[in-house]
Amino acid sequence: MKNLEKDIQTLLNLFKTAKFDLVITKSKKLIKKYPEYLILYNLLGSAYQNTGNYILAKNIFLKGYKMDPENIAIMNNLANVYKNIGEIELSKNLFNKIIQKKPDYINAYVNLGNLKRDNNDFKASIDLYKKALKINDKISITHYSLALAYQGLGNFSLAVEHANKALVIDPRFTQADMLISQSIKYKAGNEHYKMMCSKIEKLSFTDSQKVNLLFALAKAEEDLDQIEKSFKNLQHGNKIKRNISNFNIIDEIELFQSIKESFKEIKFNKISTDSVSSKNIIFILGMPRSGTSLVEQIITSHSKVFGAGELSQLSKIIEGNLIDNKIVSTKKVLDLTKSDSFTAQLRKDYYDYLKRFNFSENFITDKAPLNFRWIGLIKILFPNAIIIHCSRNPKDNCLSLYKNFFEGGLNFSYNQKELATYYKLYLDLMNFWLNLFPDSIYEVNYERLINNPKDEINKMINFCGLNWEDDCMQFHNNKTPIKTMSTAQARKPIYKSSVNSFEKFSPFLTDLNKLI
Repeated sequence: MKNLEKDIQTLLNLFKTAKFDLVITKSKKLIKKYPEYLILYNLLGSAYQNTGNYILAKNIFLKGYKMDPENIAIMNNLANVYKNIGEIELSKNLFNKIIQKKPDYINAYVNLGNLKRDNNDFKASIDLYKKALKINDKISITHYSLALAYQGLGNFSLAVEHANKALVIDPRFTQADMLISQSIKYKAGNEHYKMMCSKIEKLSFTDSQKVNLLFALAKAEEDLDQIEKSFKNLQHGNKIKRNISNFNIIDEIELFQSIKESFKEIKFNKISTDSVSSKNIIFILGMPRSGTSLVEQIITSHSKVFGAGELSQLSKIIEGNLIDNKIVSTKKVLDLTKSDSFTAQLRKDYYDYLKRFNFSENFITDKAPLNFRWIGLIKILFPNAIIIHCSRNPKDNCLSLYKNFFEGGLNFSYNQKELATYYKLYLDLMNFWLNLFPDSIYEVNYERLINNPKDEINKMINFCGLNWEDDCMQFHNNKTPIKTMSTAQARKPIYKSSVNSFEKFSPFLTDLNKLI
């Protein structure tokens, strides 16, 4: 038993330092030796979940759940996996079951609140976070979750208030620093900036905590026109994040090549459309930070359009059905085009995912920028879909990526050379799609939109098959929640300060300047 306790403590330490591959290897060995210990299933499942292996995580948690259906920790973890793989009803029911069994279990309120927020039910999510705070108002993650909800609704004062409460409880909860930096414009003498400067000198941080703080500091210093200091923190934060990221640009090069190989010979006009829904999907895509959030806010200002935000479902469908060894399988794509049942099933998977939003409008937006990779699949599954491609000055676009920290992805953006390489891959693939589907992808250029908003918005709304509504020009008043870091910018009227923003950082962007 002493050896087992020691092994479990080792696993816990590895888990805390994000060494999930080691946790997986060691947990598997221990489960063979001690198959009755639930904590091992929790650790193994949680490690799988943190590496994005949700199906394996689900299987492990289900084993633990069958062993002890009353175990709250297993139930909570299983409910989170259900949420992550889109099994919303199972997730919701399990969280509610936990709350019934243990009404003071805060994690269930917060996680169910996160599920509601993911589904754009912000009112329900806020109610759940507040219930959690009534049980215990000294937990940082609850205040932070509430801050995220208020930020998504554009209530920046309450967002900052709760982010500050999270920091009072735990000064190392630097996600809250990041949220504050995204929500305010810094001026000389700002207390939050002083606090960040002080604690980065005095406190110790994990790599992830430090990355958040460095990006938040850089944002503040850019606001304060301290560009050299801002860039040094950006460079430092990007370097740390790149070092802890499991990323290889070669994988992206091979993926993009496989996309072109798999779709270049497809006869799109011969694919069955029998299962196509009457709901109209508007895919807003392009490089991240190219204006996709602004375009979605404009379009969803229309009374007939529901804004779903960035949806991961299309990528999950592809990863689960069309990818082998990190590249798109040409054989599977061909099988898809030859099998009406296969095509209908993938359409249904996507439509079922949309049901979580319970929307009544005729149109719905999917604003996942990286869907630009999957335009060929969109044309197969949703031939009537509207595709809007957002583009921007390449250097402005790349700088905006380099100076922002993205939780859970975009690992190509933390190194200037890799960022430039990825941008070229994007340009090449978009040229491929535009040649393959001429006149069926609407191009929105950020600079043209900023300089001539009335005409550009009018043309965009017309392309979507919508009648003009004046609210589309008042998009900054749109109450549609925004769950990306663009929430502050997209809630402002048109402004031009982001055009040619790379110029002030240009002396430091040596690699980007050479390659873009």
